[in-house]
Amino acid sequence: MNETPRPEASAASVFRRTVSSLVAGIDALPLRVFEVCFTASYLLRVGWLGLWWREWLTEEGIHLNAAELAEIGYAPPLPLLTAPGVVLLAVMICLSAAGLILNKARRLALLGIFVCALYTQGVDWMSASSLSKLHVAVYGILLMSPGYLRDPVNGRLLICAVPVRVIQATLICQYLASGTAKAFKGDWLKHSDVLYTLVQGVFRTDFAAWCLRTLPVWSWTVMQWVTLLFELEAPVLFCVKNLRPIAFVIGIGFHLMIALMMKDLIFFSAQMWTFYALFITAEEYRRLGAWVVAGWRRISGFMIRHS
Repeated sequence: MNETPRPEASAASVFRRTVSSLVAGIDALPLRVFEVCFTASYLLRVGWLGLWWREWLTEEGIHLNAAELAEIGYAPPLPLLTAPGVVLLAVMICLSAAGLILNKARRLALLGIFVCALYTQGVDWMSASSLSKLHVAVYGILLMSPGYLRDPVNGRLLICAVPVRVIQATLICQYLASGTAKAFKGDWLKHSDVLYTLVQGVFRTDFAAWCLRTLPVWSWTVMQWVTLLFELEAPVLFCVKNLRPIAFVIGIGFHLMIALMMKDLIFFSAQMWTFYALFITAEEYRRLGAWVVAGWRRISGFMIRHS
């Protein structure tokens, strides 16, 4: 006679399955794509700041001291560099980024780029932002996580699911926290012209100025509500596989408008886009790769026949 499973046994079974799914090896292709794209966004950011390396990293610039930073709640700054020190930092960043992108000496590369991200954040807190904190956090997560394994059957790379899920959750939590702050701490639910007035601020680009002159006021209200709903519904949009195309279209458009309308926020948008790579499955990447290869072969064959 079959016995009805006890609730305690069912809960324990669900817990074991959940833990097993987290620690089990999954296809590492999405994480590899993310690592390459995220590192490229880091190079884009530090490369831009590096154009003003004297002001940024040496005593030639204006830097707050420890006492001044303490008054506004920041940690003491890390030591500034000399010109040779800046060269060594640049070499370390380039070598670490190359190792991570090419998956060569990955653990050493992660350590190097984590240290560089930590230093470039701490040396000048006034130039640091959420981008800097995310670089430190993500590289820290990857550094502490298990490395890649090789599937003995098909030779593909495998990775523990934990770092992938944690980084995915990081994106979702950012959107949800931003939407919650807008809705319940800010004025986005109180007024319909918040976005319209926000874009008129000091970060306004020429494109934003053109949009302010050209677009009707009601269109800004629509964009305001789409932005708010997108951020508040991010857990559903990104976690439900069938809804991810909607999340991608709105999210990419959302960050594209930020990049176009607010000065220098292209770096923020580029960083956010890299997280989307983790929500594309390995099978989808391989289908996309096969489609690109087939398309290239058709184009190459056509050019050869008509040359």
